[in-house]
Amino acid sequence: MAKKIRVLLIVYILAALVGLGGLAWAAESRLNWYRSASDIAAARAFEEAVTAADALSLSLKKLSYAGDEALGKSLCAQAHAAALSCDTALSVLPFATQELEGLLGFLNRAGDYTASLCALSAETLEESDRQHLQEFGEAAAGLADSLRELQAKVHGGEVAMDRRETPLRNVGEDRAERLSARLLDYENSFTAPEAFAYEGQFSPEKNRGPGTLTDSEARAVAAKAAGVEERELREEYDAEGPEGRRCYSAGGLLIGVSRRGLEYVAQSRLVESGRLSPEEARGLAETFLADNGFEDLRPERGSENGALASFYYVPAQDDVPRTEDGVSITIALDDGSVYAFDATRYDPEPVELNWKTEEDEALDTLPDSVTAESSRKVICRSPGGNPLPCWEISCTGLKGEPVRIFVNAETGHPCKIELQNSARPVNTGRAVVTAPVFSAAGFSAAAG
Repeated sequence: MAKKIRVLLIVYILAALVGLGGLAWAAESRLNWYRSASDIAAARAFEEAVTAADALSLSLKKLSYAGDEALGKSLCAQAHAAALSCDTALSVLPFATQELEGLLGFLNRAGDYTASLCALSAETLEESDRQHLQEFGEAAAGLADSLRELQAKVHGGEVAMDRRETPLRNVGEDRAERLSARLLDYENSFTAPEAFAYEGQFSPEKNRGPGTLTDSEARAVAAKAAGVEERELREEYDAEGPEGRRCYSAGGLLIGVSRRGLEYVAQSRLVESGRLSPEEARGLAETFLADNGFEDLRPERGSENGALASFYYVPAQDDVPRTEDGVSITIALDDGSVYAFDATRYDPEPVELNWKTEEDEALDTLPDSVTAESSRKVICRSPGGNPLPCWEISCTGLKGEPVRIFVNAETGHPCKIELQNSARPVNTGRAVVTAPVFSAAGFSAAAG
């Protein structure tokens, strides 16, 4: 009997080994298939990067000579698309690309700059624009030449494509033979065109001044915003540079202060429900703003969801709201504390503006597909961060949807369109839910 049991155990063990061997073989086959698919995707991404770099170089060179408006805008669109394609292709290669920030930054700025030129007529390009295009074109040509050279070496087997997973057999291989190492070598020698101001998101940030608060004054500002004694504050970190930003904590509260003043406040606790009304929350928000030196602000919009009430306040110049220079504040409706505060974009400094377009002229620029309901003057920010006088026209679309169209009061041309929803997501501390939104016009009624 014991012999029979031993035989059965041996049979079962052998069967299990055969089954495990089959599973291992199947897993290895699937892994090899995944590796092949990954290798093909990586090779294709690199080929697309080479093609896009060539297209960017050619488009920039042509654009610097364009004199026709339609042709110029077409070439701008081609250059923008090529820059995005090259950036995307390089970003999906099977290795970390953080160290290629110079190359990727150049591609982002080249694409953004050419996109900004689409708003201009090619006939009105200044000599500085053509000079910038020529510099971008030369840098793009150098990038395209280097990528083509690497492409030839990859095809010839001299340079190997990286893999997401590195098998043990690759340990100790010469890193210089990998594509990532060759690209990093080129990154270290690559010189991008110098930064310059233009109307785009990658234009150098406007300097608002470093501010004058000392370290002790900044700590006092943080303590006042948190409602605690200075000795109760704990300094979390400080940043180098003229901004002099510092982050303090007090319990579950984080407070950020720069040389210019209070920048943000944030809580990390959950807010389940509230007992305060939005109108009471608004009073608490305005008290906090006044106590911390944010004066002469007007309500622009707000929202509430039963747990939190959020408000956005903006400064005004000559009674015209500066809609993108304001502060946002959120009040917890359970205890009335400041749940979040953001003044990183707050800028009350007066700006010079030129209102050349009258209201009726702005209304004449609207398409037939919308019906104007109301209009007002506002001061926005251009893509490059410059103050922009605009007519904000609230409209109704073909299907009754709310639409806002902004007309540049300097040029008389529409510059931005916003599609408004009747509800927007609000973070309750647990999950993102939908909350009713009220504008400046219906601020008090909605809050009450």
